[in-house]
Amino acid sequence: MKRRSLIFRLLVLSAAAVTLPALVISLMQRSISSHALQDSIQQQQTELARRIAEEVDGQIRHAQGLLALVAHSSFFSAGSRVDQYEALRNLVQEAPAFQEAMLVNDDGQELMKLSQQTDHPRLLQRGGNLKKPFIGSPFFSANRAPTILLGEPLRAFANPTRTGAVLAKLSFTTLGTLMQQASESAHGTAFIVDDRGDLLAHPDGSRVLAHTNLAKLPVVMNWLSRPAGPTQLVEYRTGRSAPVVAVAYPIPLLKSAVVVEQPSADVYAPLRRMRNEFILWTLVWVSVFIAIAVAIAWRILQPLRQLRAAAEQIGRGRTNVRLHIQTRDELEELGAAFEKMAGNLAELERMRSDLINMVVHDLKMPLSTILPSLDCLIAGDLGALPSGQLHFIQMARRSAQEMLMLIQNLLDVAKMEEGKLSLHPEPFLAVEWAGSVVSTFRPLAQAGAKELELVVSGGLAPIDGDISLLSRVLGNLISNALRHTAAGTGEVAVTLYREGSQLAVQVRDNGEGIPAEEQERIFERFVQGSGQKTALRSGTGLGLTFCKMVIEAHGGRIGVYSQPQEGSLFTFHLPMRDAPPAAAAETVGDPLFLAQPH
Repeated sequence: MKRRSLIFRLLVLSAAAVTLPALVISLMQRSISSHALQDSIQQQQTELARRIAEEVDGQIRHAQGLLALVAHSSFFSAGSRVDQYEALRNLVQEAPAFQEAMLVNDDGQELMKLSQQTDHPRLLQRGGNLKKPFIGSPFFSANRAPTILLGEPLRAFANPTRTGAVLAKLSFTTLGTLMQQASESAHGTAFIVDDRGDLLAHPDGSRVLAHTNLAKLPVVMNWLSRPAGPTQLVEYRTGRSAPVVAVAYPIPLLKSAVVVEQPSADVYAPLRRMRNEFILWTLVWVSVFIAIAVAIAWRILQPLRQLRAAAEQIGRGRTNVRLHIQTRDELEELGAAFEKMAGNLAELERMRSDLINMVVHDLKMPLSTILPSLDCLIAGDLGALPSGQLHFIQMARRSAQEMLMLIQNLLDVAKMEEGKLSLHPEPFLAVEWAGSVVSTFRPLAQAGAKELELVVSGGLAPIDGDISLLSRVLGNLISNALRHTAAGTGEVAVTLYREGSQLAVQVRDNGEGIPAEEQERIFERFVQGSGQKTALRSGTGLGLTFCKMVIEAHGGRIGVYSQPQEGSLFTFHLPMRDAPPAAAAETVGDPLFLAQPH
């Protein structure tokens, strides 16, 4: 399983604890701000369009008021034609937006007309209701400019016989200047369209004169669908130009609307700035919190690293650990408890070692007396013994010898753990060494009706080692193999062969085998294979520990391969002295055995 660092987890937790709320708040803030900003933009553009519409409306009403002032004055209604002409001329001169001014009778026939282009009046037939003031719909005059017709009936109190109306053509030329000023203040474009979508006023006068129709513009379409009120904010793109947002506001007097367009980039610039600042501050605070998390994680991990190192030392048998944890929190209490535990383990280990040493020395002394006595009886120094008694005495000697070996294992393991066991290496031939050890176990194998054989391949060079300790290693492995095989069918084979520059020694049996989950633990102290038959289990559990320590002390290695109910194969390697290249190996024994993993 892939290892994950605690500091990584703390950093992820800290980043998540800061980033997720910040992200949620950012999304909420962006949503709220977007809606609020859109409402604000809607209000601002609608207000701008409303002001323009009111100004246009005001100009028209002002023109209507000037026209009414003339039509209602007694000077005009009761005066002569000369007086009336002079009044119309003054009206046109005072209000340049009036392109024409005329006096008509009740039938709409022109009685007098004054134009900005010519002073020659001409009579035109006019239709419509001339009995009340009116403002006509916009139309395009002969010069292609948009125009509206204003009318005001005469009120001749001094001369009631005089009736008719004063009419005036009001040009939109001055509204183009107004649109240009509004566009400059709005950083966008303002224009007026009528109820057919025709352009009436625009900062670019050429578009008006070209009779440009904008009925398919999204904002104009929205207004034409509901001409009574202002539209909502509409965002669109015209051709390859940048996207814009627009709103339309109606001018009821003209049956038209003012449209204000602004670039989306300018409109949403405050939102982008706010979002960027929020992201920047979020990153700053996330970095600050991550730095704080790193500092806290480091403060937590430092004591944990000390505890782990101390645990590893205890695992290697070093119980004199000292921790320097001064965090003034639970970690310091844990460190103190760990030191106390290590001290208790050291005391227990010392007591165990003293007990083992005491027991071993106390047992070794009587065994040193028992074994020579049994040897004396077996040799017949005190007289020949009956065969039945001799058999039991031999069994007693073997048991005493095994006990002496177990005691020696205890002593040697303790010495090796303390580094006090010294090796006494000497050169020897592996074949002679193995043959000598195997021969000592043949009587035991024969007594149990088991087979014990030695298989040796050619090309073996001498090795350097402590022959006494290595003999005990091989003896332990053979003893275990014989112990864990059944009487009558048990087979144990010891094989020696060359593997590179090392001597490989294998001990194979066809016994009960070792479960896979126990094969990695059998070389630990006081661990025994569970096996299937409890009658075959015996020993202190130090034999394989002793073997592993001795082999590793000689610069070698040891391992096991086993299958339950199929037997076990123990293999250890020892470095050989300088030897000639291996000749063709001459194998003696079972070739299938040599093919087993080792």
